[in-house]
Amino acid sequence: MNLSNNTEDTSVTDGSGGATVDLTGRPDLRSVRAAIQAELVLTAPPDDRFGAVLLVLDELVGNAYRHSTAPRLLRVGRTPSTVLIEVSDRDAVAGAVRLRPAGFGLRLIGQLSLDWGVRTDAHGKTVWALVPLDLCPGGPDQP
Repeated sequence: MNLSNNTEDTSVTDGSGGATVDLTGRPDLRSVRAAIQAELVLTAPPDDRFGAVLLVLDELVGNAYRHSTAPRLLRVGRTPSTVLIEVSDRDAVAGAVRLRPAGFGLRLIGQLSLDWGVRTDAHGKTVWALVPLDLCPGGPDQP
């Protein structure tokens, strides 16, 4: 599946139980969300819902767009009970990722995730969150 923005095409590739999106061209966040949702639903039972996953994904990619000079890659991996979301950029300063008094994004990520964090490597940093699927009840009979 291809996503387009004004500067270049971005492909969503499906791996074993996951998907990857190239963020270097800053594709439209709505298109990224829709593409990842489509990939998750293809590999999920029909009653699974991914609201918390999509909120966390939105915050992580949005933060990369707002606070990084060079967003690089979104990776989403799924197990039967969790979804791991990783957003990488070329800015190697992990200390730049912090809770801000006026911001709610990282607080939201912390509340919706089992855990989240930042790691650095030679290519930059990756902000990740592990979101449980049981936060989002599935099926018409569940609240």
